[in-house]
Formats: sequence, C-alpha cells, structure tokens
Amino acid sequence: MKKVFFALILSLFCCYSAQAAEDYTRYVSECLDYVQRPKVNLASSYGKLRYKFDKDSLFLKRKTMQKFLMQHKTMPDDFVPIGLTDVRDVFDFDFQVETMGLSHGYICVYPKVIDVRLEYSLPTIYILNTLVPGSCLYEVALRHEKTHMQIYIEALDYFLPRLKAYMDKQFERIGVKIISRSGSSEQAAAELNQAYFNDLQQRIEAWRHEVEIEQLKLDTPEHYMLENSLCQEIESSSDF
Repeated sequence: MKKVFFALILSLFCCYSAQAAEDYTRYVSECLDYVQRPKVNLASSYGKLRYKFDKDSLFLKRKTMQKFLMQHKTMPDDFVPIGLTDVRDVFDFDFQVETMGLSHGYICVYPKVIDVRLEYSLPTIYILNTLVPGSCLYEVALRHEKTHMQIYIEALDYFLPRLKAYMDKQFERIGVKIISRSGSSEQAAAELNQAYFNDLQQRIEAWRHEVEIEQLKLDTPEHYMLENSLCQEIESSSDF
C-alpha cells in the first residue's frame, strides 16, 4: 500500500512540474509579444599610455613572473627582463530592468538597457633603470614593449565588434524572468542582472586569456636571445 501511495505522490509531482513548466513558457511568450529587445551600448578606451624609467631588475622580474603565473606558465630562471608592459582591462557593467504585468497576476521582469565599457586602465611601459638612453638594449627594450602595447590595441579592436554581436544575442539566450504576484521583482531583477553579467564575464575572460597567450609568444627565451645577439653584433662592429 505504501508503494502505491508513494507512486501516486510521484505521479502528481511530475504532473505539477510539467504544468508549471508549461505555464512558465506561456507567460514568457506573452511577455515577449510586448517587450522590445534591450538597448545595447558598448564603449571602450585604450587609456593614456605612460612610460616609467625608474624601476630596477627585481621589480621587473617580479612583475614579469606574475604575468607568467597568471597563464599557468613558469618564467625561465635565467630570464632577466629589461622592460615590461603592464596593461589591465576594466569591465564595467550596468543593467537596467523594467517590469510588465501579465495575465493572472504574473509579472515579467525584462532587461531594458545593457551598458558595457571595456577599456585599458593606466597602460604602462617600464624600462630597466640601468639602461642608457640611446643604447642598443634601451632601443630594443623600448621597441619590444611598444610591440606588446600594439598587440593589446589590436586585440581590443578585434574583440569589440565580436563582443557587441555577442551582447546583441544575449536576449535570445537568457531572456526574461517571470514571477508570480507573491514573488519579489527585486530578487528577479538581481538574478537576471547576474545571469547577463556572468555570461559576458565568461566571454571577456576567454578573450583575456587569448590575448595573454599571444603576448607570451613575444616573451620566449629564444626571442630575447635574438634581440640580445643583435645588440652584441652592433656593439662588436662599433669597436672596430
């Protein structure tokens, strides 16, 4: 008898769950018949590039080691950086919602405006303080770090239109929130905000990872050995 009772409860639960899902879909469709897609705004900035010539080798080595570790890589022990480009991007997100009443007392919470700003904050090129201005190593270090900065700029230029296209399709992927009369519109708005934010943050994190992988391709020991050998050849030829 208990088995029949439990089976009956399970059957009723499945029926209620299926009905709830059907009702939710119906109210979502009702909402989408009236609301418009959110307005999507995307802004960016390269930031103002700064140059610092007062840092010693310990500072540059520590900062460079951190960049390697962030990509789960190990900096070679004999690697002595003579320059460094420090660029941090800032992701600002603003989300505006509105509500609309539906049939049977249900409420639709939907995004009205999505504002995103992705920019570089205080991009800085560091050059080792012992390098003599105008010397070969000084010029090599400066050119090397400017190349890093150019990669950052081109990476942002490449990513922005793709990010905008991604944002334009968020509404199709995430949509709206439906709550009953007794539900909290504030909580629904917070959950919707978090869903859109997390979706964008994952995409931006993937882009950050891709950019740093490209940057590390320029920071291989082989590349630095090549640059140093060029300076050694120039200095050797100038001795004659």
